[in-house]
Amino acid sequence: MTNSDPFVVSGDEFKGKRVLVTGGTKGIGAAIVRRFELSGASVATTARSEPAAGQAPALSIKADLGTARGVQNVVDRIQQVWGGLDVLVNSVGGTETRPGGFEVLSEEDWQRILELERKSEVVIHVSSVAHRLPFSNSTLAYAAAKGALATYSKGLAKGVAP
Repeated sequence: MTNSDPFVVSGDEFKGKRVLVTGGTKGIGAAIVRRFELSGASVATTARSEPAAGQAPALSIKADLGTARGVQNVVDRIQQVWGGLDVLVNSVGGTETRPGGFEVLSEEDWQRILELERKSEVVIHVSSVAHRLPFSNSTLAYAAAKGALATYSKGLAKGVAP
């Protein structure tokens, strides 16, 4: 067992597994990357920003997953370098709080956030309590996107679980 960071993990729990963490350069995504690395996985991450200082995933792909082109670039790179994945952790997401509530959100704001959220053997989607307890401020589009992700995940699970 490895005792590094605030949790204990087995250094070979995910040995030999190829893991992609979307949104893996900050926050929860970066913690997920670290956890899989400590468990022996080969970890790739993708985000619009570069990994933070001290982060060194096996593969880092700078891409905007809110666009079809960005998604295709990640798929192509993963296929080229690893030939596929064993685990996908969809942790990408983001919101900002602007004054004025949800009324200040444009159609483009909604579309950008929803597109970002709809994007082997295991798929893990990281959602948010916001889909169950949404605020009526400018984070409403984020909450709606996370609600859509939860619904999509349930439907996908029913369709592919067998």
